[in-house]
Amino acid sequence: MEGAEEELERRSRFLNSLIQKKKAIEQQEQKDHKERFNIRVRASDMPVALQNRAFRCARESLDSMPKKLDSKRLALALKKVIL
Repeated sequence: MEGAEEELERRSRFLNSLIQKKKAIEQQEQKDHKERFNIRVRASDMPVALQNRAFRCARESLDSMPKKLDSKRLALALKKVIL
């Protein structure tokens, strides 16, 4: 019985380390996106992956606009990506 408990503890530590690594990678990716796009998120209930898609879409839309910001066009592009 002791061997089984030790094996469960070992597996638990291993899975915990994988979860921690994944969280660290996600946080680093989010930080990289924010720095690259010069973004500061104050509050959000949107998942990180969806936030990153929205950041990319917004940047692409803004880059494609010739001179002046067209907020309606930007909003429609973001809505299309998110939905």
